[in-house]
Amino acid sequence: MTGKFVIIVLLIALGYFLKRVKLLKEDDSQVLATLVLNVTLPALVIVNLNKADLDISLSILPIMMVIYGIVAKIIAISFFLKYDNEMRGTIGMMMASLNIGLFAYPLVQAIWPKVGMVYFGMADIGGAIVMFGITYFVAGYFSSGDNTFNVKFLLVNLLRSVPLMTYLIMFGLNMSNIHIPGAAINFFDVLSKANMPLSMILLGLMLNFRIERKYLPIAFKYLLIHYGFGIIAGLLVYFFLPVSDQMIKTTLMVIWLLPIGVAVIPYSLQFKYRTMPIIGMTTNMTILISIVILYLYQMFFV
Repeated sequence: MTGKFVIIVLLIALGYFLKRVKLLKEDDSQVLATLVLNVTLPALVIVNLNKADLDISLSILPIMMVIYGIVAKIIAISFFLKYDNEMRGTIGMMMASLNIGLFAYPLVQAIWPKVGMVYFGMADIGGAIVMFGITYFVAGYFSSGDNTFNVKFLLVNLLRSVPLMTYLIMFGLNMSNIHIPGAAINFFDVLSKANMPLSMILLGLMLNFRIERKYLPIAFKYLLIHYGFGIIAGLLVYFFLPVSDQMIKTTLMVIWLLPIGVAVIPYSLQFKYRTMPIIGMTTNMTILISIVILYLYQMFFV
């Protein structure tokens, strides 16, 4: 397992190196992200969920994700009440908006190759509702810009999320005992194998080590809440959630320690937030911290 993690870290380093030597530009991340989110990741979902042993009990995962998203955002914002609306909105956007698709899936595939994608995929349904629904609402509510909250935009974002729609369709087919034939699965399997290297190179391309010193106190305070509340919620789930499936508890414990999702950036631009330096710096910090956390987790607990 450590060997797989070394490969993942090297792929991230490769993406960052290619950016530094200008073989790839930061703008190229948009192309790679589109390819990963709309082609290789859905292919991976199709392959993993086609004949997976799904159970209706797994619906607890998206429900817990939505509950966590609401509670975590309220708690995080309450720690920043002395700041202005724009800063509270920034914290509210970042909190519980998790990078599952680009960051988690390649790592999950390496750590839990047989069942990980099924459990994290179900949790991601709730994560998408948090990201495209609750986070978007928070961004609009605290915005001081000219744009206002748009329900149509929210619904269109949910419907246009190819990974989310793929999960819902494949979950429905699986529960109906309908399976995609082998020839088609072989095609999707070829595409899915590109997901891990492309995702990790993309993360490296997005990494930026620029430090805005004046924003460091805010960033550190947010990081304490982001990981502190994630750990507390994970422990509460582990000891008190009334489910017998240990992997459900493991999924929730790990998923709440993931980095900030990239959708926060376009939301901040749409609603004219002036806090992009904080968002960019803190997002990069969470990527590095979460890599270390997952590495230690798989070393000692898997």
